[in-house]
This record gives sequence, structure tokens and C-alpha cells, in this order.
Amino acid sequence: MSNENIVLSTTNLSISRLIHNMDKADFNLINERLKPYNLSNIQALIIIYLFNNPNSKDIIKQKDLEIAFGVTNPTMTISLKSMIKKGLIIKERSNLDKRVYALNLTTEGKNLYPKCLSIYTEVEAIYASILTKEEITEFTRISNKIINFLKKKH
Repeated sequence: MSNENIVLSTTNLSISRLIHNMDKADFNLINERLKPYNLSNIQALIIIYLFNNPNSKDIIKQKDLEIAFGVTNPTMTISLKSMIKKGLIIKERSNLDKRVYALNLTTEGKNLYPKCLSIYTEVEAIYASILTKEEITEFTRISNKIINFLKKKH
């Protein structure tokens, strides 16, 4: 099969297209479940992250979230501004370092934590119902192998 046929095939998809299609399906599934809460996937992850790091000795900054979730500065900025506008987080100067802004959940943001966590737990349960434990282990191993290689930008 030629390279063009591999890329453009609708039956035997290339690995790259399979990964893309799976990511898109997962993204749509999670966003559909988050829709009643007016949250995006990244916003729900931010809530979970901030909830699990309350009163951290380390100030949680925007850059920390960008690194944790592998998103760009503009993407994170848009998400955080939206969350501030919705009253889910506050951004305030750190008491420890006045050059830095710390991010914290509001009460409303904290109240969304169990809902966000349950959505990700539900999605994981769906995968566990489709795949065996061995398949999940192998899928994880292969996915991490690909991710680690691609991060080296070969």
C-alpha cells in the first residue's frame, strides 16, 4: 500500500489517524458530560488539579498548569480568564512573592470538584468495560513509548 493510501484510507487507518480519531472521540465524550456545568475539558482538569493542591507550599501558577496539561500559554490564558469570569477561581498576588500570581479555587469552583472527578472516573470505567486489564496495561505501555519518542522531536 502506498503512503498516500495509508494516510487517506478510510478502512485501514494509519496510526496517526487512529490516535487523532481516538483523542477526538475521548475529547467529545468528556466535553459532552461537562456541558451541563459549562466547563471545558481543560477547565475541569484545572479544578481537579487546584482542589488536590490546596494551600500548597508551592504557589500554583499559570505556567505550572500549562506544563501539567501540555497546553500553550494562550490556551491556558483563555481558560483561566473564563474561569475567573465564571467565579470558579481567583488570581491574586502571592504573599510569598509579589511578582507572582497564585491561582486558587473559589467555593463555587470547589463545589464542582466532585462532579468533575466523577466524569473522569466514569470515562475510565467505560474504558475498563471495553478493555481487559492486560489490554489497558499494554495500551498504556505503547502510548507512553510513542509519547516519549515524539517528545524528543524525532
